Amino acid sequence: MQTPSEIHADHRQRLKDRFLKNPDSLSKHELVELLLFYAIPRKNVNPEAHRLMEEFGSLDKILRADPDELLAVEGIGPNAAAFIKVVGKIVEEVGKETGESMKFYSFETAKDLLSRFFAPYDYEVFCAFLLAQSGKVLKRVTFTDRDADCVTFTATELTKHIAAVKPHAVVIAHNHPDEVARPSVADDLSTEKMYVLLSLSGVKLYDHVIIGENGFYSYRASGRLDEIIEKAPY
Repeated sequence: MQTPSEIHADHRQRLKDRFLKNPDSLSKHELVELLLFYAIPRKNVNPEAHRLMEEFGSLDKILRADPDELLAVEGIGPNAAAFIKVVGKIVEEVGKETGESMKFYSFETAKDLLSRFFAPYDYEVFCAFLLAQSGKVLKRVTFTDRDADCVTFTATELTKHIAAVKPHAVVIAHNHPDEVARPSVADDLSTEKMYVLLSLSGVKLYDHVIIGENGFYSYRASGRLDEIIEKAPY
């Protein structure tokens, strides 16, 4: 008769084999369980995987959880919390590399990149792409306060980046998690404020792009940007 440790070892090997053969065959809690194999040895971690999914509700939120939040889950110790945070940080850095892979900006080429960049986020994220006159992307600046409904940016911090890079123009982009890509009144006000802020630095606001579950909205392509600029006080 197999001992409990032997049973768990067989289960771990079967799950690893399934993953290597067909990664899509694993459920979300099984993926978390597989992750925990490498942080909690020689133990049945299925309960911990279920607790993490129940507590945070999604893989994204597990990987982005604060260490104290992870440690509060029964069965998750310092090693497991650190390992989860390492994986989460790697995912975050991959997203940054994706966002930085665009060399020259155009709305058509940016759509796919922006879609992939914003896909992991279930809260609003705000990006500013600082462009040279040629359209070359000089720098990307990202802001988020992890609010599902809105995101604020610090004018002082953005101005600091603009002063250092001295871009010709800026494209701003943000997502509408689980909503359509339709500008709100708050989005119009943010666009106007951004136009005024950039104008004071002699920088052009080239576009404001919204990414939603139904696709994209471009203030520039829709003509809405020109309307806002005409009404702006500056």
